[in-house]
Amino acid sequence: MLTIEPVPCLRDNYAYLLRDAQSGEIWLVDPSEAEPLARAIAASGGRLRAILATHHHHDHVGGIDELVRGHGDVWVAGHASDRGRIPEQSVFVDAATDEWQDTGRELVGRKLLGLHIPGHTRGAIAWRLVGSGGEPDDVFTGDTLFAAGCGRLFEGTPAQMHASLQQLAALPPATRLWFGHEYTAANLRFAAVVEPDNRAIAERAARLSGRTTPTTVADERATNPFVRAGSVEELAARRRAKDEYRG
Repeated sequence: MLTIEPVPCLRDNYAYLLRDAQSGEIWLVDPSEAEPLARAIAASGGRLRAILATHHHHDHVGGIDELVRGHGDVWVAGHASDRGRIPEQSVFVDAATDEWQDTGRELVGRKLLGLHIPGHTRGAIAWRLVGSGGEPDDVFTGDTLFAAGCGRLFEGTPAQMHASLQQLAALPPATRLWFGHEYTAANLRFAAVVEPDNRAIAERAARLSGRTTPTTVADERATNPFVRAGSVEELAARRRAKDEYRG
């Protein structure tokens, strides 16, 4: 059985520790700093096998060098276009933007798929673990999709971000989406400004907990103003407004 544990890092980042309860083998997603992950690995008594990076930004890969040095034979995966930008990258997944690619690897019998989701960065990739036994899939979205939000357009275009979000939103409603930052409360405040008559936004804000990852595709379809943007132009306008928002 695979368990997924969010590990808070830096100020508001999430890294993720994936563990096989039977073998103790561990995989990490986006270790922004080494110390919290090293502690979590030690507490679990497990062995680190691999690291999945959603994109090259330091607050998602800053701990990779130290973790790889401390745990021996560990493979590091990212999108092929991030070659040279992700530390210790040894697996280069040339995933497309319109189709999930089978990476040929499994985590505890669950297939690992990749989808190129540019917008925040040009090499952003989503990692998808196919569910087993009727369980929903788990998808790690990095800084492309947040709960009720999306990342800033540092390297990509509004058209790329719109297409990436629509690909993620096309997944089954129960799909769990594990994101890179705890921005949910602020994102929902902005969403309420954009769609003041959307009751789902107010209801979601009212039931917020301290930790809001994972979200689901169903919740994002209902409350995320960027997923709900009806065109590239509308997404671009909403992104500009969010960049200037101080609520």
